Amino acid sequence: MVKHKFTKGKFYTSLSLSLLLTLSIPVISRAVGDETSSPEKNLFYMEIINYTMPFVKAVALNEDEVAEYNYSIKNKLLQTVGLDIRNPLSIVKRELGFISTIGDEESQHETKSSFFINPFKLNESAINKSTENNTANNTTNNTQNVSPPNINVAQVYNPKIKKTLNPAKPEVLIYHSHTTESYKPYKDNMYKDDENMNAVGDVIANDLEKNYGIATIHDKTYNNIGNFYHSYENSGALVDKYLGKYKDFKLIIDLHRDGLPDNTAASVFETNLNKTNLARYMIVIGTGNKTKSSNIAVAKKISSISQSLFPGLIRPGNGGADYGIHYYENARFNQHKSGNAILIELGAQNNTLDEAKASGLYLSRIIAEYINSK
Repeated sequence: MVKHKFTKGKFYTSLSLSLLLTLSIPVISRAVGDETSSPEKNLFYMEIINYTMPFVKAVALNEDEVAEYNYSIKNKLLQTVGLDIRNPLSIVKRELGFISTIGDEESQHETKSSFFINPFKLNESAINKSTENNTANNTTNNTQNVSPPNINVAQVYNPKIKKTLNPAKPEVLIYHSHTTESYKPYKDNMYKDDENMNAVGDVIANDLEKNYGIATIHDKTYNNIGNFYHSYENSGALVDKYLGKYKDFKLIIDLHRDGLPDNTAASVFETNLNKTNLARYMIVIGTGNKTKSSNIAVAKKISSISQSLFPGLIRPGNGGADYGIHYYENARFNQHKSGNAILIELGAQNNTLDEAKASGLYLSRIIAEYINSK
């Protein structure tokens, strides 16, 4: 028999693990059982347990839920020192101060794919002030004083694309995997139809039918009640039901509200068009879909229409040239069920419900242009 010496290091390690387990089990119990608590925090707590003690599985996490919130121990620890593994340029920028990512001032949430070299800033004593240089400086100043061109923003309603409504042939399906998500002045999760995503979905569905003649099904099922981590399974069953009855739709939208860091700049999640405060939106595509090419094509077309009519309403994702689209690797979000399915993140917890509902009318116009102008 080999005798193992029980060192102080092993003792403290065992003590720390025991303490972590003791403190975490009540937290995990509340996380699994309380759907009103923050899903993001719950996922983080559960990944702590699964990461530190692989023999304990707090809960079977749905891949789409984990992909959407992107909460992992590694990401969280790196983010505390200003690094984002989804954005390699954040690492380069941290080490080389003269490199900046484009659009840093706009968003801390989206991954950027481009960068530029910061110009050196010289003080007055370092400048040779000759006549030639003064002429050049005057030219530069005159150029900088030129007023920027006016942005051409369309009106929210276009009566020219309205058609006759045919209720027997619905063309759009709207549902919510996370139905209880809400906006200010309410809490993050609300359980009344006029205080959560159902309120925004109603605005879009009603406007599509009334003003554009597009028959729309808005399913108000609360898919995230009971077990939040099966939300996509629950909503997927709904999609299957409607596809079984109607075969397909011209557009299927899983409508969500995004969750952003509380210190995110307001310009990321809100804008003002036609003197109206609006919540910005983003299209989410899972790349684990067999139909991803079709899903992406739909997202690109909607983004193009949006930028053409309402510049700035759609916000950048991590799609680079595919503006307004955020890709999640290997996730599906039920988009494998139809090539016409997309997920929309409309606003964030920082927005008001009124801003989200106002944006619903603009989204309705964009959708109508996409469907009726084909």
